[in-house]
Amino acid sequence: MVVSAAAVVAFVSPNELADGVKRCFQSPGWMATFVGLYTLAFALRALAWRVLLGVGSIWSLHGVLQASLVLNHALPVKAGEVARPLMARGPGISLGAATTSSVVARVIDVCVLASLAVLLLPFSNLGAGDSLRMVGPALLLVSSGALAIMVLRSGAGVPIPAPAKAILEDLRQAFRTTSTRQYMLAAAITLPSWALEASAVYATARVLGVDLPVHAAIGVSAFTILFQVFHFTPGGIGIYEGSMSAALVSYGVDLDSAVVLATTTHALKFAYAFTVGVLFSVTIPGVASRLSPLARLRGSASTAKDASRFEVIAARAWNVLNEGKPFTLVFVGGVLLALAIPHAGDAGYWARWSLGILCIAPLALVFFRFDFPLRLRTALWGALGLFLLVFQFVDLGAVALVVGAYFVFTVGLWGSIYYHLRIGMPLTNFTRFWRLVLENPDPTSGNFLEQIPKCLVLVLGHQWLVQSMGVGSAAAWLLYTAIVGVSAILLHQWFFTWLPAQSLVPTRLRNEGEAIARRVIVIVIDGCRADRLREASTPFIDGLRARGTEYTNLRTVYPARTVTCFSSMLTGATPQRHGMHSNFVPSLGVKCESLFDVLTEQGKTGRLVGIAHLVDAFGHDTVETVTAVTHNDEIDAALSLRGQQVMEAENPDLLVLQLLSVDQTGHARGSYNGEYLEKIEETDRTIAAFMGWCVERGYLEDATVIVTADHGQGIGIGGHGHMSPSEIVVPCILAGAGIASGASHDEPRSITDIAATVAYLLGVPPPSASVGQVLAVGVEADEGPIAVIIPAYNESENLPGVLARVPRHAGGDVRVIVVDDGSTDSTAASARQAGADVVVEHGSNRGLGAALRTGLEA
Repeated sequence: MVVSAAAVVAFVSPNELADGVKRCFQSPGWMATFVGLYTLAFALRALAWRVLLGVGSIWSLHGVLQASLVLNHALPVKAGEVARPLMARGPGISLGAATTSSVVARVIDVCVLASLAVLLLPFSNLGAGDSLRMVGPALLLVSSGALAIMVLRSGAGVPIPAPAKAILEDLRQAFRTTSTRQYMLAAAITLPSWALEASAVYATARVLGVDLPVHAAIGVSAFTILFQVFHFTPGGIGIYEGSMSAALVSYGVDLDSAVVLATTTHALKFAYAFTVGVLFSVTIPGVASRLSPLARLRGSASTAKDASRFEVIAARAWNVLNEGKPFTLVFVGGVLLALAIPHAGDAGYWARWSLGILCIAPLALVFFRFDFPLRLRTALWGALGLFLLVFQFVDLGAVALVVGAYFVFTVGLWGSIYYHLRIGMPLTNFTRFWRLVLENPDPTSGNFLEQIPKCLVLVLGHQWLVQSMGVGSAAAWLLYTAIVGVSAILLHQWFFTWLPAQSLVPTRLRNEGEAIARRVIVIVIDGCRADRLREASTPFIDGLRARGTEYTNLRTVYPARTVTCFSSMLTGATPQRHGMHSNFVPSLGVKCESLFDVLTEQGKTGRLVGIAHLVDAFGHDTVETVTAVTHNDEIDAALSLRGQQVMEAENPDLLVLQLLSVDQTGHARGSYNGEYLEKIEETDRTIAAFMGWCVERGYLEDATVIVTADHGQGIGIGGHGHMSPSEIVVPCILAGAGIASGASHDEPRSITDIAATVAYLLGVPPPSASVGQVLAVGVEADEGPIAVIIPAYNESENLPGVLARVPRHAGGDVRVIVVDDGSTDSTAASARQAGADVVVEHGSNRGLGAALRTGLEA
């Protein structure tokens, strides 16, 4: 091993290895071929193992083989082989059966590899003597293994030490129960798997321009792996390169090319092990429960475990990748670093790389500032097309890395592994999730049609700048950036027009006297679409609707993200005022007074039961958390249990209870999926059980119950944020003390109204920044009309659009007053035609302050 490692160091330089790896990544076709065939080889060996065992899932056994590969490359002395039977044992598979079948499978592997090596030796340049010396040790090993199996099967009298007697007896019994037919079938399946293993060296040879026929690649691969039956370094470093180099030379490859090819091939196998191998490893049954840190975090319906400090921090870290704006920057940065790895020793490259980062930074900020929601995403693809047209540059390796890494993250890590480990979704969720990602319209990283053009423009732009760095190139790029930036501004001004108008009128109806309700319980069904709730069979919610008041046009706020919406719901303020603009919260805490603050000041208590990311808005003192690492079928029961515990321990005047399974189902499976409707129906039963518990203990005496949602969900992965139609309207049902029975209202209202309503019912002032108006109490505000004053100077073209967006039902009568401050165009006439209630004209331009005073006087 030492000699082999020394030879590798002597014959291949780091730059040669880096160049070889770079060329591989720039050949996505050959790399995809390698990954596909290499994975198929493991699948075939899993099938052969299943034949020997007679029980078990091929999918799970494949995961065990991939996990064994990871351990073999991470640890010395082939640790994966030792762990393999331990990982395979489970329902129906004893440790003895797993161990025996593993040993037999490895013997079959060695026999097949030796057979391939011997059969293909005539095609090499070796003589008979050299050939025998090369495969002799392997043949001896195979013979010894076969003899051991025969002895164990026959039960021949062989002296066995007492401590090993029981173990060997188990092995002997297992060998006896494996038929000759099973051995032969397993060998027949194993043979093509090791031929496919050669795809690694063959694909690498094609990329590096080494002439290596398919049969030679199979012979070289078989010989190399035979020499790795035992090794003492992670992945057999040194032995692998040395043995493969020798085999390549025997097939006519020159020594220099052989060493580079062997080293590069081994590097690719390491990369495969720590990416694809790791991803497949989690398919082993129970792997999530065997991960002790995760097991300590996991909650259940019967425990309602707190979200740990680690989970709160992990949730914040996840939101960096989950929210689209920070994801773009982090993802592009990671891709650019990965593309720079082959140039690690080139100081000149890193200088150009750094200048390239400075050049693309302004465009990255444009992409961070503007979301390009829904149909505006078309402009991003236009920007990508403009780049290709103007700069005429494409780096296929970079494109493959961007698209491949994006799908590995969104579909593999997020849609399959993350949802499997956190909420118990099946690992096969990727079979549906990839389609949801392609159509998803929300502001998360799962928005393919927004993220891919943004990332490609930045990555390709950087690669072009690195290759052609100069004053002219930088100037051309900055001009392109300016064009995209100006276009973004104009697009958002002209076409981003579908957001519901948000009231800026302070809460008008106040009750700072006697409370109407002894307690208010707000149940927020996270991510529940109002239209899908109507479709579902929800007898308990239907009963509340009949006994109370429903608002059929309650609208969420923009952007419709959970933290943003809860913050508006419980402060009554707009996102611009409370400062929570997404689930990614770089500055913790709402920036204005909340209901909980008001209640504390008034000597009352309020608590919010939910998951960790609501802590970012309201703090640990207010939020009673439940770990989100809970199976989706149990999370609502756990949240309800925590709600019961809070009621018993603190008897709060306000309890806000978040229910999460509907939202999670929509994200994992889609809100148009039948499972989403089923989960709404389950949630109805959960609410009924919680309310029944409250009735039994007297918590609903003189109480008011509000059932609502923070936002709906759109197409794709339950997308919400950019206000597609099904995201905007959320359910709102109020019942109990102070609420009329059987009433229904269809006028537009906002979730900011929830805070004002709760404050009114509990007899406390609304939060200071509240612009919501009180719902369902049957009392109208007695103040005068609301005046909207619009000073205008030469605004005849813009004024009709502005007037059209003024809300005419913002908690009372709204009067629009336009002050034409000496315009020289038809501003006054446009104001009258657009429906202004009062138009005041100045004879000359007197300035904004004078126009505002005129409006106040009017």
